[in-house]
Amino acid sequence: MNLIIIYGPPAVGKLTVSNELAKLTSYKVLHNHLVIDLINSIFDRNDEMFGKLIDSYRLDLVEKAAVKKINGLILTTVNIKNEDDLFIKNLIKINEQNFGKTYFIQLTCDINEIKKRLTATSRNKHGKLTDVKIFEDFISKKEILGAIPFVESLKIDNTFISPQETANIIKKHYNL
Repeated sequence: MNLIIIYGPPAVGKLTVSNELAKLTSYKVLHNHLVIDLINSIFDRNDEMFGKLIDSYRLDLVEKAAVKKINGLILTTVNIKNEDDLFIKNLIKINEQNFGKTYFIQLTCDINEIKKRLTATSRNKHGKLTDVKIFEDFISKKEILGAIPFVESLKIDNTFISPQETANIIKKHYNL
């Protein structure tokens, strides 16, 4: 299985680009908020179980997809420096144990453009972050704008390019 991990801050366009890439590749999309919404229906985001359950469910879904030999899976995530290292390493391990390849794409965008994108009504569908002040507080406390240091990532600044163009760059770069 090709496991495509698209990461970056909120409102950088991870899901939009993933959906465009899925159209080009017929890969499945497992976006972060599917699991977040499920866990949040039972546990409060401040509950110590919240993050553990999210990682557990996502890892289990990736493993089942790899065992089932699904051709490709696109996973979106916000990577928090030092906090998500074990999760990322486990994703790689699960996929490699099932003879899959894992590809990383870091989406970046001008911070002022991200703040504009935060207020898009499409973000309401999955309870995504829409408050600029909460975003600013989040990035002041957590390091989410950098690359994952122990993997090679294709870095794409999509401030001025469309989701379709971004997906085409990914498809071409990794020969998907």
